Amino acid sequence: MAPRISEEAKEEKRLALLDAALECFSQKGYYASSVDDIVRYSNLSKGSVYNYFDSKEDIFISLLQHQTKTSLERLNKVLREIESPLEKLKYWINLDIPFNLHKKKMMRVHIEFWMYSSDSPDVKKVLTDRFDTVLGIVKDIIAEGIEAGEFKKDVDPEKAAGMFWALHDGLWLHTLVRFDEKQLEERIKEIETTMLAYLT
Repeated sequence: MAPRISEEAKEEKRLALLDAALECFSQKGYYASSVDDIVRYSNLSKGSVYNYFDSKEDIFISLLQHQTKTSLERLNKVLREIESPLEKLKYWINLDIPFNLHKKKMMRVHIEFWMYSSDSPDVKKVLTDRFDTVLGIVKDIIAEGIEAGEFKKDVDPEKAAGMFWALHDGLWLHTLVRFDEKQLEERIKEIETTMLAYLT
């Protein structure tokens, strides 16, 4: 009888496969990557992959769900400790300073999620849920800031949250096309200036 593997060890293997998938997808792209490629990046057996995931698309979706869950847990933990809505928003805007190479890899893969979602209702649903969640958090911060008198009363929280995400995602798209750490950090500061001028 084969030895039983603990739930903790199973989860470690699953996360190792997701890390390998991130490396593979960020370097080769989703469409050019195969399950065999992910196996090579992970140094695990092909059988291990299919113990945890049904397909390459299942790995792709699981990667986005895992990254969304972990990043939102970290973010919400910090935001709960900041009282001022203005300071919450400033913290979020500056979250990518100093430059985070892991985030750059994830953004490359995330852009492929956007493209792939037109062919996959499952991926589109995951992306839509993620977008609604993060947009809702920003919207709540802005509404809280209006109530606290830190932001202008005539600001529309939904439109302001949409502007925040358009600036954020547009900046990361440009970073992937032409990466320069110093320029990225300068432009993050410009986003902060723009958002605060709009809100205060």
